[in-house]
Amino acid sequence: MSKTDLKVTFSGPMRYYRDTVYEFNLPAGHTCPQAHECLMKADRETGKMTNGPSQRFRCYAAAAERFPAVRDARWLNLEAIKKAKDMVGLINPAIPKKATRIRIHGSGDFFKQSYFDAWIEIARLNPDKLFWAFTKSVQFWVKRLDAIPPNLMIQASRGGKKDHLIEEHALKSATVFRTLDEAVRSGLPIDVDDKYACSNQGSFALVDNFGPD
Repeated sequence: MSKTDLKVTFSGPMRYYRDTVYEFNLPAGHTCPQAHECLMKADRETGKMTNGPSQRFRCYAAAAERFPAVRDARWLNLEAIKKAKDMVGLINPAIPKKATRIRIHGSGDFFKQSYFDAWIEIARLNPDKLFWAFTKSVQFWVKRLDAIPPNLMIQASRGGKKDHLIEEHALKSATVFRTLDEAVRSGLPIDVDDKYACSNQGSFALVDNFGPD
């Protein structure tokens, strides 16, 4: 891939949302520097899964990479981003015009500050679209707390290596519970369709996609 033909692709529209939602995805685990309790990686060539040493939850995004087409699309996105001199200029034109909402990273995470900053600028350039993201790379967010545009919703995904920053900076967060009963007992509202993830209604609970062992 030459620098003149760099391109990225969005996945969608995603069938499980009512409106026109697209996702921008990167390889799970490989782009998640702060993942801890959910760390899983699929080998780029074979799709074989490797679990992190402290894994407690299966990563649904990594599990999807057992399919070669899914792996290829995510890795091509990552390769283009790493080679691009202008990440905003690379990603922004690729946003589907009919998208009303965009989930940043149904798979993957912010893996460096300049990449996080690029999404801030992309959201600013598209005030008619709502962007949202879950992240364990909380340190990048903390450095830009005063720079987040109103159409970019971010939540810290608990279970990472930087969880201490969540309390220190009173960040909105999402906590995954193994069962519905555990989520209910937490007293947190339970998000089943990204309603809370796409709003400023505070921290919330999620129920593990794979449930208890």
